[in-house]
Amino acid sequence: MSTVGWEETKRRARERREAAGLPVRSVEEKQAAMDRLTAEVRAHKLAEVRREQALTQRQVAASMGVSAPRVSAIEHGELDRAEVATLRAYVEALGGRLRVVADFGDAEYTVA
Repeated sequence: MSTVGWEETKRRARERREAAGLPVRSVEEKQAAMDRLTAEVRAHKLAEVRREQALTQRQVAASMGVSAPRVSAIEHGELDRAEVATLRAYVEALGGRLRVVADFGDAEYTVA
């Protein structure tokens, strides 16, 4: 039995994907997909908190002074486009406090 290194395994997998007509993603594309998924998961948690508090999107929107579709957008992971003030209003409408943390791996700083 012979062993195959990681780079060779990745090369073979890439060749199989290409031969099958499947897309081959770059590292950047994979990271972007992971970032989108992470945003969606975090947003889903916000929606869970809202539902646990028996609040509707309309009620939260009224408290924030925005439209219900804006609340829906936040809850569907469109957080990159949301301003900190909008997110703060959303979290405060649920009775929470928003903290913005800059994470540098070995150090974290609360920035808002």
